[in-house]
Amino acid sequence: MRNPLHKTLKKEFKQNIARYLSIMIILVVMISAVSGFLTVAYGYKDALKENQISSHVEDGQFIVTNKMNQKTIDEIQKKSLQIYENFYSEQDIKEDTTLRLFKNRDYVNQATLHTGRLPENDQEIALDRLFALKNNYEVGTTIRIDHYSVTIVGLISVPDYSALIEKSNDLMMDPIHFGIGIVDDKSFDYYSESNINYQYSYINTTSLSEKQNYDQLNDIKDICQQNGYQMTQMLTAEMNQCISFLPNDMGSDIPMIQTLLYIMVVILAFIFVVISQTIIEEQAPVIGTLLSNGYTKREIVHHYMMLPMLISLTASLIGNIIGYTLFPPVFSNMYNNSYCLPPLTIHFMLEAFLSTTVIPFVFMMVVLYIMLNYKLRISPLRLLRRDLRQHKKRKYIYLKNKSFIKRFQKRIIIQNKGTYVMLFFGIFFASFIFIFGFMMTPSIDHYLENVERSIHADYQYILKAPIEIKDAEKATVTTLETNYHQADLDLDVTFYGISEKSQYYQLDLPSQKNHIIMSYDLGHKLNLQEGDSVRFTNPYTEKNYDLIVDRINEDKGVLAAFMSQELCNELLSEDHNYFNAYLSNRKLNINEQYILSTITKDDMTKIGEQMTTTFAQLIPIMTSVSLVIYFVVIYILTKLVLDRNTLYMSFLKVMGYENKEIKKIYLQATTPIVVISLFISLPLCIIGLNQLLLFAFMQFAGYMEAYIPYYLYGMVFIVGLTTYYIVNFVLTKQIQRIDLGESLKDME
Repeated sequence: MRNPLHKTLKKEFKQNIARYLSIMIILVVMISAVSGFLTVAYGYKDALKENQISSHVEDGQFIVTNKMNQKTIDEIQKKSLQIYENFYSEQDIKEDTTLRLFKNRDYVNQATLHTGRLPENDQEIALDRLFALKNNYEVGTTIRIDHYSVTIVGLISVPDYSALIEKSNDLMMDPIHFGIGIVDDKSFDYYSESNINYQYSYINTTSLSEKQNYDQLNDIKDICQQNGYQMTQMLTAEMNQCISFLPNDMGSDIPMIQTLLYIMVVILAFIFVVISQTIIEEQAPVIGTLLSNGYTKREIVHHYMMLPMLISLTASLIGNIIGYTLFPPVFSNMYNNSYCLPPLTIHFMLEAFLSTTVIPFVFMMVVLYIMLNYKLRISPLRLLRRDLRQHKKRKYIYLKNKSFIKRFQKRIIIQNKGTYVMLFFGIFFASFIFIFGFMMTPSIDHYLENVERSIHADYQYILKAPIEIKDAEKATVTTLETNYHQADLDLDVTFYGISEKSQYYQLDLPSQKNHIIMSYDLGHKLNLQEGDSVRFTNPYTEKNYDLIVDRINEDKGVLAAFMSQELCNELLSEDHNYFNAYLSNRKLNINEQYILSTITKDDMTKIGEQMTTTFAQLIPIMTSVSLVIYFVVIYILTKLVLDRNTLYMSFLKVMGYENKEIKKIYLQATTPIVVISLFISLPLCIIGLNQLLLFAFMQFAGYMEAYIPYYLYGMVFIVGLTTYYIVNFVLTKQIQRIDLGESLKDME
């Protein structure tokens, strides 16, 4: 080393090994957990996108009642697209379990093999991996389909069913009761004799917008009808939840983890600053001597940055090794248990490395450099005298006539008020991340309760075409998009055109045109107030609607807007008597061919559960990390209070005070500060967490508020005090080890 000062780094590390190892623990835990998660999350997001391209996922599909002739196919293909037969046969393999069978597709929606091989002979089948997992099927297992035994020879995923949704009107995936299977041509011909669906998939030969794709699908419908073919279903890839649900959902949990990361980065930078300040105060005479003997401030700053830099780099190396080896299987299993994903190959992920290593390291070093430069602006003479504070006229503080110990404790608090302020912020940050980890479960449960309460009718039927039904309330329901600027995300908003005398929605509906009532979640997600204007767009017609918020109601758990049915029909340019939905508290007898979707309270609850599954699986990891950070932060900052007063404690020993008396003066003086800090931190944490969740759930297609049950307040307080008393016990040993000779020597 060129700088001789660096020879003292080893001694400095040994003298404060507990302090530095604690920081390393936080860094390693943070980097390994977050890098492991981000590597998997970003990896699956990219893998899904690449798989859809390489497997030639369809741009749309339609089903007709009969197989089309070549003339009709040729006419359709003139619309700059390529048509492929994608016929399937549905078979029941259990009483409540359906398997949708396809031939092996060679040109569109190609299967990706996970395990085993694709079927080559009859009585062989390849199953979707997630369906097989949920039903405990493995390669080599024999199942019965239509009285025939077939052997599972492979596990696959297909790009047109990345979400196992059986019907287009279903609102959620069900991998337990619905699955995909691939069979050879001979087997498919047998199964299709009694049950075949003439589905055609197409791929556009030119790039189209969603509106253009939708218009193209309507042109296909017209061609089919002109040639005598009745179309029973038509979907663009974006409309098809089996294709679009997972790509739209992937990555929605990344902002929450990054939020947790950035909080920890702030905590670590804060701790490094406090430690460096303590070291400068302890070694002020040494620094003054060095400056007096020709060392520059730049050399001193670099010296004191060296140990934090080495610790950060070492922790980053260890954390990334663990993050790329131990954690990916944990997070991969979390995703694979929920979604139909292609295989993932773990490789270096630049986004994860920047987020977990580069940005935190640079941020901490910059903060530390600024602080050291600021601290070392003091002249060498003042450093030699330990005169580190600004000279201000001090106001006399009268201490009431109490016992000497009580007055001494108050004087300790006053003299170390800066240190105790730092301790307060440390407790605040630690409490913040602790509550953040433990509040997720009750917040998710509360969100699901709100989702269920937001459904006012037990059954909501959205129709393909109006059909008259008795004893049911008519409504107009449509979905429009609005831009959520903070996340650059288009949110789907459900518009309800409600009867003025609705028995399900007791709302004072606006009487003015283009005025709406917003649900609580939508209003707070978009940060809107009464009287604000917001733009909505129909993605299939690209028509814009500028609407005014009349007021915000208390419906939570949904992104919805409400109008009178008459004004809603007028807004959508429909007839006065138009409707496309029924509301009812009982199941209606409607022919399935007229139903676009059916929504029940159970469906909405399951949607909420599906949307929050990934978050719930992260909770054990988040709580574990928060506990480690909570203990380490309180330990480091409480120990720093003692480190700054070691010299004075040695004086007390010289004067004859015993260890238990010194503990009573210093450690018990800290106890009320810890208690007060915990009390003040709790309400501040609540305010901060509500703002934090806006960012953490930025990509979440809903609005989730922080819900903290009362028992959690008590839990945080008890854990905080318990942690402090454990630290208190550990630091008692430090008081006993104070060396009188060394402490007094520093004053010579």
